[in-house]
Amino acid sequence: MISLLVGTGLAAGTFAYAKNRKKASTGQSAAAAGVAGAAGWGATALAFWTLSFLWPLLIIGGVAAGGYLYGKTRQQKALPPASG
Repeated sequence: MISLLVGTGLAAGTFAYAKNRKKASTGQSAAAAGVAGAAGWGATALAFWTLSFLWPLLIIGGVAAGGYLYGKTRQQKALPPASG
């Protein structure tokens, strides 16, 4: 559903831009809108499909990166002052 909304919004924006700003004909504007909408729909669908398989790896990687950065910030950066 999100992919359809993204594609439709992109098509509408492309049609309006081509028609109003570029002064293209209705046919040219519709063709550009169709291509842009299909590309937007396809790219969004592919991104969601990929993320649906990779979300466990993203969570594990995020936790590992957070732990690494947390441990790195807790390391002592310089020697403490000499006590004497």
